Amino acid sequence: MAVEQRIARVNSGDVSLFYRVFGSPGKTPVMILHGSNYYDSYDWINVATQLAVDRQVVTPDRRGWGESTWSPSKDYRRDTLMDDMRAVMAAMKWTEKPIIAGHSGAGPTVIAFAVDYPDELSKLVIVDSQMNRDEDAVSGPTIGNPPLVFESIEAGMAHFAKLKNPPQVASDRDRMVHALIKVDNGFMLKRDPDNGNKKPLGADVKPAKFPVREMWAELHMVKTPTMLIRGLRSDRFPPETVDRFTKEYPHIPQRTVDSQHNIPGQAPDAFVAHMREFIS
Repeated sequence: MAVEQRIARVNSGDVSLFYRVFGSPGKTPVMILHGSNYYDSYDWINVATQLAVDRQVVTPDRRGWGESTWSPSKDYRRDTLMDDMRAVMAAMKWTEKPIIAGHSGAGPTVIAFAVDYPDELSKLVIVDSQMNRDEDAVSGPTIGNPPLVFESIEAGMAHFAKLKNPPQVASDRDRMVHALIKVDNGFMLKRDPDNGNKKPLGADVKPAKFPVREMWAELHMVKTPTMLIRGLRSDRFPPETVDRFTKEYPHIPQRTVDSQHNIPGQAPDAFVAHMREFIS
């Protein structure tokens, strides 16, 4: 059966958010948030299409990523990312609380959402998100960074291929093309280099609504039914992290797939199978 697909936009704060919609209203809807190294909603098209045979699945591009616009005020706080989630959900006009999944760098955001907005989701899925640090954390300047520009598409692929757990852009040229935009001196990555900034610019910036908590402690606060899906060959869950997770969260089922960190690219069918089991 063919799955309907469309793209849309919604304004949230100082950005225009791009999102993809798959399927038609039916069973409990699903929202999937992409990671941050380098991922956007494009990576989840296959997974979303499979899940959307009996429901709607939405995959937004995070502010500053992909086809969503960059924040003029450099506002990439967790509070703001949660506001973006709510803006997309409101635009969808769902009458049922969605299942929310967050991959990689989206993990802290979806966990915080489950704590701060517990009445706005039905289930939570953490997808290979590193528990010991914020993947969006930066060690250098958080504003004023130059965009990442490559002299060629192949140079961009080579850049990401050096990572221990390379994303899809490292091996898929068509995917890399979609992640870049042509500029005068080469090809620029569709990602705001200041995406790790947590202190937005401007005098009219609203204060944060919720505190930023340590990830392990925050997960203890989640009351929503939760599942973890992790890659067996990913570096995000070394044995000591798996052991701690198992001991501290025995109520959270762990499901594994045979992949590195790039779960949607390397193990989409296994991921969908685990999601369907959890959904039902």
